[in-house]
Amino acid sequence: MKKSSLLLFALILLLAALTTGCGTAPALSDADLLSTVVAGTLTAVPPTASQAQPTAAASTPEIGATAAPPTDTPAPAGPLYVFTQDANVNLRVQPGTLFKVSRVMPKGARLQVLGVSPGGDWLNVLNEEGINGWVGAYLVGGEFNAAALPVVTPVEVLTVSGRVTDGNGNPISGIGFAVTQKTGSSTSRVDGMADAAGTFYVFLPLSMSGNWTVEFVSVACTSNTMDANCQCLNGVCGKPDPQSITISLPLPAPLSFTWK
Repeated sequence: MKKSSLLLFALILLLAALTTGCGTAPALSDADLLSTVVAGTLTAVPPTASQAQPTAAASTPEIGATAAPPTDTPAPAGPLYVFTQDANVNLRVQPGTLFKVSRVMPKGARLQVLGVSPGGDWLNVLNEEGINGWVGAYLVGGEFNAAALPVVTPVEVLTVSGRVTDGNGNPISGIGFAVTQKTGSSTSRVDGMADAAGTFYVFLPLSMSGNWTVEFVSVACTSNTMDANCQCLNGVCGKPDPQSITISLPLPAPLSFTWK
């Protein structure tokens, strides 16, 4: 083959290679196009106040990744705080007025709520020093729903409890009972209020013993025996039967009262 023919053949091969390298890029499928759009738009953003995690770094989504489906689980709520409504409010080591006082708090002291005692009469709280204790729910202000709080059952206490129902076994709420013991000229007393299930709880120190009286003392306006004007339903005011019971500690089983 002549030298000119060889040069012409080489030129043809070079042109063919260049034509192949500069060809049109293949079209993207719909799935590839969607992945490209997602990767270009879902960039990391600063977390909101409710989403911020101090120790977790934000990450950029992988190409082609899809967002996790939303759930119905609400974000965890922040701490719940209440405030003492009166001066000289006692923070006690257990839920009851016969337990020791660990702190005496001024009016307006802020308390973080951890839970509620069975029956809802006492709140388990942390004060601003971080001290755990109990305060009467009626002594604090602030928006909270006792029925929605976790129940914290106290340990190393004596428990006196009872349930109030009508003749059909339906619970009667808002009925107050006093648990008292008279020793000479002194009287020890702790009160409890029947909750929505008709059950009241009173907690006493383990050192307590002997005979005690459990006696009906009040009806709250929130009781299901009262109307919106705090009047007895249908003008008929009832009372529990029996109205008073003498017990010995420790109480072996919950008491039972019938509203009549």
